[in-house]
Amino acid sequence: MHVAKVTFARVNFLFNRTKTPCYLPPSIVGNVPHLTPDNCSKVKDLTAQVVDFADILSLVKLATDEKIPFRELLNVTDYELVLSARDYISESNPPSSKGTGFMVETSGGRRTISIEEFMRATELLQPELVVPLADEIPVEKGRNRHRTAVQTSLAWLDTCQALNTSRTPMCGVVVGGDDHTLRRMSAGETCKRDIQAILLSGLGTCPERATLIDVIVNEITPASLPRVITGIGHPLDVLDTVNRGIDGFVSPYPATVTKAGSALIFWISEDEDGGSASERNAERRRSGGVLHLREKRFATDFGPLMAGCNCFACQKYTRAYVHHLLNVREMLGDILLYLHNLQHYFRFFREIRTSISTDRFAAYHAEFSTKFDEKASTAPPLIIPATIEERERKRLRP
Repeated sequence: MHVAKVTFARVNFLFNRTKTPCYLPPSIVGNVPHLTPDNCSKVKDLTAQVVDFADILSLVKLATDEKIPFRELLNVTDYELVLSARDYISESNPPSSKGTGFMVETSGGRRTISIEEFMRATELLQPELVVPLADEIPVEKGRNRHRTAVQTSLAWLDTCQALNTSRTPMCGVVVGGDDHTLRRMSAGETCKRDIQAILLSGLGTCPERATLIDVIVNEITPASLPRVITGIGHPLDVLDTVNRGIDGFVSPYPATVTKAGSALIFWISEDEDGGSASERNAERRRSGGVLHLREKRFATDFGPLMAGCNCFACQKYTRAYVHHLLNVREMLGDILLYLHNLQHYFRFFREIRTSISTDRFAAYHAEFSTKFDEKASTAPPLIIPATIEERERKRLRP
């Protein structure tokens, strides 16, 4: 794999405690997937998370009527928060067809929310950063639809700023699909506003991603603005994007790996915490960078998920036990896997920051790209009960 010469990778702070480049995990009602607050405390690198407005919409009235501080109600007083109306985990947002509101999927069904409702929640939550409503659409949509998305997003940004009486720092959203002209227009106009960060949306599956990031970062965005991107989570993509000057990453990658019944064990550095390097490397040669715990060979494997890992799951439980939990659909299996995957992923970002600080990011990028490997799972297909399948179809039905 060709690795470009590093020119824009940098270390900074997104908030008071969150150093960049960083991972910003999406949450569900203020908590990252699968984990209760006591389990979150076991992941020391978890200092910031993204809160989905649709998850907390039903709690706004309760917090207002009972005069309960919103952060206390959500039990997120210890975290730096990014508030967004976008569901970055299941990507359940229906397309918005009107410029007067934004469609969200709530526990009570689909709703069109107004900008006033969104900014009211912002005032109550007081996040460190708010991502205003934006018309984020798939890259394969036509040029006219993307032009409308640019215009709508800018109009919503202006309205959100006008209603931002609490002066919460705001993150402008750059849209425009794979059209260079529209992306330039969106980025240029957004950066003229009073924003404290910029979010690049819709580039996760875009073939022109690298070129568009270079244009937005190098030619348009002021160096003082933190740059956040959504939909980029795979380690190789993360390194390439850090190399191009991106500071923050919002994606469900660890949750997606967990949902597949897998554990991250990919190489991070020669100085990994404790354990036997030879044992870890032998497993990586056999399994690649991801363990598929539903494979039959793990039924009698009484080792930790990854040798030498100091996470709670690896210290207390075995591969055989997690294999059993996954096969009987016990939720503890997902909890243990996510605890491990989240910590391993945070450790990856920690090493990225260290390599940049010590002026060896280019070498680290090249070495990681050489050592990273993925192998297909040999586990039998996971049979989804008909009731679950039908419920999912109904939920996603227009």
